[in-house]
Amino acid sequence: MKKIVVANNKGGVSKTTSVLNLAGYFANKKYKVLVIDLDPQANLTDSFGVEIENTENNAYLALKEKNIESYILKINENIDLLPANLDLEKANLDFVSILGRELLLRKGLSKVEKNYDICLIDTSPNLSTLTLNALSCADSVYIPLRTGYYEMRGVSVLLDVIEQIKEDINPKLILGGVFLTQYDNRTNITTEVVENLKKYFGESLMKSKIRNNISLVEAPALIKNIFDYKPQSNGAKDYEALGDEILEREKI
Repeated sequence: MKKIVVANNKGGVSKTTSVLNLAGYFANKKYKVLVIDLDPQANLTDSFGVEIENTENNAYLALKEKNIESYILKINENIDLLPANLDLEKANLDFVSILGRELLLRKGLSKVEKNYDICLIDTSPNLSTLTLNALSCADSVYIPLRTGYYEMRGVSVLLDVIEQIKEDINPKLILGGVFLTQYDNRTNITTEVVENLKKYFGESLMKSKIRNNISLVEAPALIKNIFDYKPQSNGAKDYEALGDEILEREKI
């Protein structure tokens, strides 16, 4: 099972949208996908139609009990979900005294790896215990990035954390790639920013770009991914391209 984290310690960069639609794309290609929501806001869980206020299945209990399998929900034939709710907010306090607290997710996933081809992990926009758990178990991390001058500031901190995790905890962790979201090539500033990003990231900057598309906003509200909602939209075309590029990079 390939464990892929989508992370950025800045909010509003389409992390959750990307996990939702990548999961839908991989599932359509008949991969067995486990999706893990590690954001206490639980927007991803909500996008799958799970009532976060009422569910007793949640990532907080799964991590606390080191028993992920018992808390997984089946979404459809090829997608399972470990949902989130506001209980996850307690993790940063409750797990402080646990020895090896950054390895709780890794231990839990070891018991279910054989059941899936791909695990996609959505993270909160901060470098919390939960995000460290995600990075500590991952094979690779993909960073969604808006095309703006100030976007690099937060990413540089995340890149430092990735290197620290790789050095101290998870030597197999790699930066899978950086992809641009909310992209609009009609502006001069976008072209200039992209050229600067190419110089900074080199081969890590992915070819696929997620354009601004209203369908990507509408789909989660209807409890659908973009491929179920509007498969002919630019949003679907962009996430198909991104999904294929990730499969190629991950050699899945």
